[in-house]
Amino acid sequence: MKNKFVDLDEINIIINKVLGEINSSREQIFNILDNIRNEQEYLEHQIDDVKSSLIKVINEVDDLEMQDKAARTRLAKVSANFKIYTEDDIKKAYEESYDIRIKYFAKRNEEKSLRERRDSLEISLKKAMRNIEGTEKVINQISVAMSYLEGDALSTVDEEEKNSEMFLGIKILEAQENERKRIARDIHDGPAQYMANAIMRVDICKMVIMKDLKEGLKELSELKESVKIALKEVRSIIYDLRPMSLDDLGLTQTIEQVVNTIAQEANIDVKLKLKPVQKEIEPIIQVAVYRIVQEIFNNIKKHSKAKHAEVKLDYGTKYLILKISDDGIGFDVDETLKRVKAKGTSYGLVGMLDRVNQLQGKIKIESSIGEGTSYTINLPINREVIKNEKKDD
Repeated sequence: MKNKFVDLDEINIIINKVLGEINSSREQIFNILDNIRNEQEYLEHQIDDVKSSLIKVINEVDDLEMQDKAARTRLAKVSANFKIYTEDDIKKAYEESYDIRIKYFAKRNEEKSLRERRDSLEISLKKAMRNIEGTEKVINQISVAMSYLEGDALSTVDEEEKNSEMFLGIKILEAQENERKRIARDIHDGPAQYMANAIMRVDICKMVIMKDLKEGLKELSELKESVKIALKEVRSIIYDLRPMSLDDLGLTQTIEQVVNTIAQEANIDVKLKLKPVQKEIEPIIQVAVYRIVQEIFNNIKKHSKAKHAEVKLDYGTKYLILKISDDGIGFDVDETLKRVKAKGTSYGLVGMLDRVNQLQGKIKIESSIGEGTSYTINLPINREVIKNEKKDD
C-alpha cells in the first residue's frame, strides 16, 4: 500500500514536469501565432495599398491608350497630307506620338508589376491564414491535453469505465476550447475592430472640431454609430453565450423567438407544437435544446431552400423529445457527415451531434435529395438521468 502512494507521487512529479515543458512550448507557439497574425495584418495592408495603386495605374493606362490611339491617328493623318502640313508639323506629331507611346508602355509594365505583386501577396496571405489555422489547431490540442493533465488525471485508475470517462472528458474539454476560440474570433473580428476604429475617430474628431465645429459634430455622429454597432456586436456575442430570455421567458418562448426570427429572414412558414417548460428540465439541458434548435434552423436557412417547417417539443419524467422537419431539398446524411468530419471541425452538424452524445442523448437524422429533412432528438431532462444512463451502460 505504501509503495502505491509513492508511485502515485512520483507519477505526479513527472506529470508536473511534463506540464511545465508543455506550457513553455505552448507560450512559444503563442508567440509564433502572434507573429503570423502580425504578418497577416501587414500583408492585408500591403494588398490594400497595391490594389489602390493598381486601380489608379489601370485608369492611367486606359487614358494613355486613348491618347496613344489619338496620337497615332494624328501622325498618320499628318504624314499622309504632307502637302498641307509642314515638316515641323510632322516632326512634332511624331515626337508626341513617340512620347505618349513610351509613357503608355511604361505604365503597362507598371500595371503588370503591380498585378504580379498583388498575386504574390495574396498567395503569401493564404499561406499565412493556413498557418494560423494550423497553429490554432495545435494550441487547441495542447490546451485540451493540459486541461486533462492538470485535473485529477489519476482519479479514474481504479474505475471500470476508465476509457469511456476519459474519452468523454476529452470531448468536453475539446468542445470548450473550440467555443473559446470561436468567441475570441467573434470578438476580434467584430467589436474589437469597431472599438479600434472608434479610438482612431476620437483623435480625428479632436482635430476636426478645432478647425470646423460643424464637420466635427458630423464626425462625432459617425463615431456614435460605430460605437452602437460595437455594442450590438457585444450583445449578440453575450446572447450567443447564454440567451437571457431563457431565464426571463423560459425555453418554450425562447425557441419561438429564435425560430420566428430565422423563419422571417428565410421566408419560411413554421408550425410550432411546444409543450410549456417549467422547472422539470434542468437549465443545462434547456441550453442544449436551444442550441440544437438554433443550429438546425440556421442549416435550414442556409442550405434547405425550404418553404415549410415544423417543430415539436414534448417531455416526460425522464426524457424529452425534439422533432424538427422541413420540406427542403434534403441532403445525403452519410456523405455530409463524412465530409464535415474530415474537415476536423466541431461546429455545425458535428457540433450538434457531439452535444447530444455528451448528454447521453440520441439523435436521428433522416433526409434524401429532394425529400426534405427531419431531425429527432431524445435527451434526458436532468443530470441524474444522465448518471443512471452511464451506470446502465
